[in-house]
Amino acid sequence: MNKTFNLFCCCAAAAMLAAGCDDSEQAYNPDIQFSRTGDVTLIASIENCTTRASLVNTGEARWQREDAVSVVCTDGSAVKFALDGTGGTRRAFFAGTIPDGKEMGGYALHPASATLSGNTLKAVLPDAITPSATGSCSVMAAEIGNSCEITFRQLMSYFTVQIGNVSTEAATIELKADNNLSGEVSATLPDAFGTGIAAQKGSNGLVVTLPEKRESTVTVSFAVPVGEYGSLTATAYDASGKNIGEAECLTTPINAELADMRTISATLPKYAPQEPIEGTVLVAGIYWALGNLQHVEGSTDEGFQTDWRIAPEQWEYINCENAGASGKAVTFKPTDYTQYDHFNWGGIANPFLCAAEHSAVAAVGTDISGRMYTSQECTAATTDFSAAKFGDLAYWASNGKFRLPTQAEMTKLVNEASSQYGSYKIAEGKVITGILFTDPAEGESPSHNDTEVEFTADDIAKGLFLPKGGRRYNKTDLTVNVQGTQGTYWASESMTGDDATEPCYGTVFHINSAKATFPYWNKAFDAKAGFMIRPVYIKK
Repeated sequence: MNKTFNLFCCCAAAAMLAAGCDDSEQAYNPDIQFSRTGDVTLIASIENCTTRASLVNTGEARWQREDAVSVVCTDGSAVKFALDGTGGTRRAFFAGTIPDGKEMGGYALHPASATLSGNTLKAVLPDAITPSATGSCSVMAAEIGNSCEITFRQLMSYFTVQIGNVSTEAATIELKADNNLSGEVSATLPDAFGTGIAAQKGSNGLVVTLPEKRESTVTVSFAVPVGEYGSLTATAYDASGKNIGEAECLTTPINAELADMRTISATLPKYAPQEPIEGTVLVAGIYWALGNLQHVEGSTDEGFQTDWRIAPEQWEYINCENAGASGKAVTFKPTDYTQYDHFNWGGIANPFLCAAEHSAVAAVGTDISGRMYTSQECTAATTDFSAAKFGDLAYWASNGKFRLPTQAEMTKLVNEASSQYGSYKIAEGKVITGILFTDPAEGESPSHNDTEVEFTADDIAKGLFLPKGGRRYNKTDLTVNVQGTQGTYWASESMTGDDATEPCYGTVFHINSAKATFPYWNKAFDAKAGFMIRPVYIKK
């Protein structure tokens, strides 16, 4: 007797939805004596699905090799019946032995792990699958009458989701809907034959584990409970668990009907991995220079204008060697700007002094990041570094390698990065205080701690450290005040505020004691004042 009848329905390591199999064996009708006790063989078929798919799925159900079903006995116990054959057909033999003293009841269930207590069917949908156009676990049930021929009926709906633009960095894709896609489901028999297993509100998702070698478009099919779905998101994660892109798969809500198949398409945003760049630290998705901009005669960084550089350390500012204990303010009174790192806003020809003709006078909302001008109003743009008189000092000094951070970048830093106030000891009795910004762990919200901690060099290397290097007042040349207690940094956009008394103000990030504020407004903090610059790298 030929026993190679096997079917595919939608189940990984179970039944699948597939096309193109040879049905030549389906006309064969073996002579099997029906029995409810002892050794029992059932010939199982599967109800086909209504398909809306345009790809390989046809809605035809076929069993898979090594499939199994659960046959319920009259006392409520269950016996596993294994597929006897190689799989690949719509009908299959399932054989098992009913224990002595028991009798086969009225239902067979799929998958074999499903249970029936009274009339309540329960099953667990998997929370992880692999890409496949033939499907993941489905729940089905068959009524057993007085014949060995039984038909499994669909109790669920099916989605086939095509996800395009999947990065080679992606290790998994998580699918989430406004209904549970995994976990325990239940239904009442025989009512479920007409209604299916109803969807339940929840966030239990489904993780698709991706193979190393694959195409940029991933196709995954899986069974879903019956009901309306208003949202279905696909989120890609790299091997470290970092979110590298997500997309909404549904443009409008859809009703997942019983034994129905839907094909859904979505495209992930293009992911460009952010690689480490020498001389920078990546925080909040922004590449920050590993030190403040400085003018130091006789010290020129490669590619920079003569005597211009990035500070050798994140914590370093001019005169930091004279720092005191934590909380002590120090005044720096140089006689010239041969070593200097507090600059007016928008000045290039003379960025050191407070006279009105040296700083920019740009209209409110002007963004000078990465721009140079020949006019003080920042209206006559130039790309000639030798001709520039006003604009982005960091851009000019670095010959286009760095620039001022924008208002949007500063906002992103304070909103998306965690911040910790602390101090770094450079010598006995001498500490540098400031704020260390770091990226929060994946999936965690940013935290902000104003309690002073002691940083190590390794701590600082892990993030963006902005020291409290003081500020120069807007009416005094050269002298830098409140080093150790305050630190003020320029951003690239001109702004205004209450009781403004000067024609131009640059956007300011200000640290006072342990508190950081952006954007900070003070009518004395105008473009003529001297503040520090922490440049942003211009990624090519």
